[in-house]
Amino acid sequence: MTGSTHGTTVPEVSAREALSCGPRQLLEPSGAVLVRGAGIDGANALAGLAAGLGLAALDQLEPFAARKPLGRGVWSQPAWPTTSPMCMHHELGWQRQPPPFLLIACLKPADSGGATGVADGRAVLPLLPDALVERAGRHGWTLVRRYAGGLIGMPWQDAFPGLDDAGVEAYAAAEGMELEWGPDSLVTRRTRPAIRPAGTDRGEAWSNLLAFCSEWTMDPLVREYLISALGRQGLPFETSYGDGEPFTAADVDAANAAYDRAATRIGWQAGDVLLLDNIRTAHSMEPSTGDRRMAVLHAGPAAAVRP
Repeated sequence: MTGSTHGTTVPEVSAREALSCGPRQLLEPSGAVLVRGAGIDGANALAGLAAGLGLAALDQLEPFAARKPLGRGVWSQPAWPTTSPMCMHHELGWQRQPPPFLLIACLKPADSGGATGVADGRAVLPLLPDALVERAGRHGWTLVRRYAGGLIGMPWQDAFPGLDDAGVEAYAAAEGMELEWGPDSLVTRRTRPAIRPAGTDRGEAWSNLLAFCSEWTMDPLVREYLISALGRQGLPFETSYGDGEPFTAADVDAANAAYDRAATRIGWQAGDVLLLDNIRTAHSMEPSTGDRRMAVLHAGPAAAVRP
């Protein structure tokens, strides 16, 4: 399916057509392309397609939700309830340099539902309230994440696999991220630009996770329970503008309304691959039924990743 709404268009190409082009060429003009019927049936095939496009897998640290490694730098879909939607986001968009490319492959489509939404951040930007854009553009956005076992999500060891305390501190220094250690917990804080240059002409794109990681995106009953049980300082994540002003429920509604206006939906067939400019283009996930199985590869240009 090729779709467009208020500026986002996702063209379809064959695997042969995709491999005849570079990824940047494929991703113009909208930051996304669907490789229909690519025959991807597992990690080896997806990594092979990426290599044919001149891309190589990047390491994954600080995931939002746990994934299982499938081999060759390919990961499973995130651990997420199939009955719940996942709203628009950029993979690892809190990092100083998020993965520039994302490949999402459908190994087995859902029985029903399970479409992926796609929204070009350059189309989203003019749909947002001027005051929101001005403040976010001037100050950036700040994310606080809290790692602990139990109610509020993953332990920090799961977010930073293979790293000890010193390794996490070195990573944080390189990322410009503040750390606060607890006996069995970790709080991270960092500020990032909310608008990033994207595309071959480096035009401005709305590219952040202000709405995705906001406390107001949580199910209201879950949010109220966590606050009553743990206090606001026990929430797993919260966002604000870079000057400390909270990102409000009204701001979240405005951002999601802009995403909705700019979005198109991708209906999956087995073997399909969606290639995204991860800086420019946000994606989402709709609820599904059945044994939907996806594979994901975070990628950068091969020459820059592996000599």
